[in-house]
Amino acid sequence: MSLHIVAVAGSPRRHGNTEELLDAALRGCREAASDATVAKLVLNELNIRPCQNCGYCDRKGECVFDKDDDMGSVRSALDAADRFILASPIFFANVSAQLKTMIDRCQAYWARKYLLKKRAPSPPRRALFLSCGGFKRDRWSDCARRVVETWAMCLDATLDEFLFYHPLDAKGDVKKHPAALREAFEAGMRLAQNRPAETEKTP
Repeated sequence: MSLHIVAVAGSPRRHGNTEELLDAALRGCREAASDATVAKLVLNELNIRPCQNCGYCDRKGECVFDKDDDMGSVRSALDAADRFILASPIFFANVSAQLKTMIDRCQAYWARKYLLKKRAPSPPRRALFLSCGGFKRDRWSDCARRVVETWAMCLDATLDEFLFYHPLDAKGDVKKHPAALREAFEAGMRLAQNRPAETEKTP
């Protein structure tokens, strides 16, 4: 059975450093699993309303707003996936607003799993998180990693790898980093091949 991979581009800037990392990881996935299906979601081009904390998903296990914006199609892609790649720059020590909005709308998964005890059987799901920032110290990525780990847990996925590169700020800086794109490509291959990383990269 072929893999279903969802790749989430969380930057507001098209074809910037994090999307370059994401595309490199996808090339690795396709190299390792040529029959994989890939859905790439560019969040800044979608209409996703922020979570309203209305409590509907606590009762129903689904989001009442999914029918009104693009989160319905995003959720369909997430439901079908067994591999996830998330990519986001670090803004104020966290993921971008675009990615955080999508993650907050995944509250329905948390409610379904932990409140309503309606865990759907699924094959082992795995995730990769790619990020970069302009900071000189990697500690600014800690909060973003925790957010993505929590999101993955709600979707019954394991965050296998987190690759964070710094200082990368201006568009195109990632191409000046000799190892970043190669490492993202290799991480994508491991994700598709179900191989764990030996060590994580935080250059």
